[in-house]
Amino acid sequence: MIRVGMANATATNSFLSSKFVLNTTNYTNNDVVLMKKLLKDCADKYALATNALQDSLQDLNNEVYDYAYMHVMAAEDYPNVCHNGFRRNPGLTYPPQLAIREDGFKHICDVVLGILDALGW
Repeated sequence: MIRVGMANATATNSFLSSKFVLNTTNYTNNDVVLMKKLLKDCADKYALATNALQDSLQDLNNEVYDYAYMHVMAAEDYPNVCHNGFRRNPGLTYPPQLAIREDGFKHICDVVLGILDALGW
């Protein structure tokens, strides 16, 4: 399941890093620049989420369940940083495609955390 989360985070990072087409009709030039910066920051956060999940796999292999749990929680939190960037800029709309991806990623992380809870770390 951790690998599913890693694949999801990597796909979201690729989605954000690719030629993401912005609907710029309702935005000023400054807003477009800010939106591109926020999307790059979001891509970076999803890359960090992938790294955190990779770390959790290593922790599981070493049977260090508390660290695995911590890394999954960190991975789950990285999209919040992205979402908060948009909240701080009310003139910008959080992309609905990204909201769907974020929700899916958080559900995956919740499942992993539930499994780790069942292991009784």
